[in-house]
Amino acid sequence: MRILMINHEFTITGSSTAFLRLAMHLRAAGHEIRVLPINPADGPMRARYVEQGIEIVETVDLSSVDLAIANTICSAELVIRIGPLVPTIWFINEAEVALRILLENTALLQAFALPAAIIYNMPFQHDVFRSFTYQLDPGKFHTASFGVDIDPNAIARDKVPAKSKPYRIVQVGTIERRKRPGDFVRAVARSGLDIEAVICGKFIEMDEEAQRLVVANPQTYRLLEGLSDGEVMAWVESADMFCLASDSETQSLAAYEAALLSKPMILSDLPCYRGVFVHGRNCLMFPSRHVELLALTMRTYASSPSLGEEMGRNAQKTAARYSNAAFFARFDAIMASVTG
Repeated sequence: MRILMINHEFTITGSSTAFLRLAMHLRAAGHEIRVLPINPADGPMRARYVEQGIEIVETVDLSSVDLAIANTICSAELVIRIGPLVPTIWFINEAEVALRILLENTALLQAFALPAAIIYNMPFQHDVFRSFTYQLDPGKFHTASFGVDIDPNAIARDKVPAKSKPYRIVQVGTIERRKRPGDFVRAVARSGLDIEAVICGKFIEMDEEAQRLVVANPQTYRLLEGLSDGEVMAWVESADMFCLASDSETQSLAAYEAALLSKPMILSDLPCYRGVFVHGRNCLMFPSRHVELLALTMRTYASSPSLGEEMGRNAQKTAARYSNAAFFARFDAIMASVTG
């Protein structure tokens, strides 16, 4: 088939990385793939498409398209334009963020009725959008969680220095409000631990109090931008604990990667983890924005290495179920139901 993949932009996110993997899978299956970016500005993901020999287009004749696959809530306008003309599959990879966008731009709500299929990452998203979808055919809505695989040979261990303190904790994700990097920084300061705290991700914003802590304590905090996937995995692998202090996530591939590496995880208690990561079974959780409890959870792992080993071991078993092969099989089945 001639497939048009509509990508939001060329920044590196879990969603954009998974979309590239899907493009590579579909091309390997014999389909003709073109990518149409909504935001054509250059970014590191553009080079990855080029390296894979996948064509990037700025305009397209829809008569040359058999199937469109749109990615993220930001593609809603194109879904409205293309959905009535070409069979379309729409990935919605957001929750609260998407709600805000839809409520601020209510004309976009018509997009839910137009695709042949809508795919959510996690089951809880069906509830998030039900007010907009309850009158539509429930058969068009699907769940397909992104897959996560790690190639041990691709982990750039030589790029990561040895620990300079007894403990190292790593958070992975864009440094912006939704990821609560300031809470992470403050919790480290309040934990009382002799610990290195590393955040791997593009810097967008962080509150001033947290920035002052980072600047005043360079021996404790590292903010690392522009790392390769292999370097990020090496930092996670080197950690004694992995933390994701977000107050909003949809699937959070970084957590699944840390789990595959058997890391003791600290996660905020969010709907996206329901039925997957459970406090006391394969991770420890805290209420989002509660800095004192986050600090206490760090101390809990530090005081009980055996607990960390147990949580990491159980997390690895859980994450192993979410492979790329499982995601591709699920997507292929949805695509077959759309294209006949």
